[in-house]
Amino acid sequence: MKEFVVLVNEQDEPQGLMEKIEAHEKALLHRAFSVFIYNQQGQLMLQQRALTKYHTPGLWTNTCCSHQMPGETNIQAGQRRLQEEMGFTTTLKETISFIYKAPF
Repeated sequence: MKEFVVLVNEQDEPQGLMEKIEAHEKALLHRAFSVFIYNQQGQLMLQQRALTKYHTPGLWTNTCCSHQMPGETNIQAGQRRLQEEMGFTTTLKETISFIYKAPF
């Protein structure tokens, strides 16, 4: 099943959809998010990326991350992906936003 990402400009205004792999290969700006879950001691829950991922396989990283579906808020997307990847949900809040470019 093909996955699509929401392409955006630097003001986070939607510019269309593109297949995820193509957007990554072309390093086009698109919406993505990261979820960081901390316990009461302030320890971050990490996960190891699957060895079958096409980029950064096996990397130890944040609790979960992915891309918003069209019309999905950051919080909705984060809760969806947290359930899919880690098997639980919790209250999430937005804290920061930034633009970065990472070649794959």
